[in-house]
Amino acid sequence: MASLVGGLMVVRGFTPHSVERGQSTTFRLSAGITLVVIAYLARSFYWEITPSVMRGFFPGLWPLWFGWTGTAVNVLFSLVFLRGLYHFLVLLWLLIPLRERGDWSVWSAAFYPDHNIFSGIVGFLRRKPRGRKGRRSQGGRNV
Repeated sequence: MASLVGGLMVVRGFTPHSVERGQSTTFRLSAGITLVVIAYLARSFYWEITPSVMRGFFPGLWPLWFGWTGTAVNVLFSLVFLRGLYHFLVLLWLLIPLRERGDWSVWSAAFYPDHNIFSGIVGFLRRKPRGRKGRRSQGGRNV
């Protein structure tokens, strides 16, 4: 219940900022947060509250309803969630300085700047191991 109330407060707080369409960072942040939280709340409501209410007031209806919808309803929740994530990716792209933004796409913006902990890890993992140089014996084997 607390997550429902908190989530609704977050949606209420960000909705006025997410209705102004445009390329502003405020719009992208607000729209992303609003959609991700709405997807979470809708999924939680559908899978946690709806079955209990249907079983309590309409016994036998939940199995029929679930048999008709199955888990396909999760596709809808996931599409809303993905749209929110897309707003976050556009936001990351908008945060790239204008002079460098042309070198990056919305899909690669998550990896800007190049010189961060991830590029260091990837560079480390791509590095070839150094071979041990041992003395060669008469037979050509390392000793």
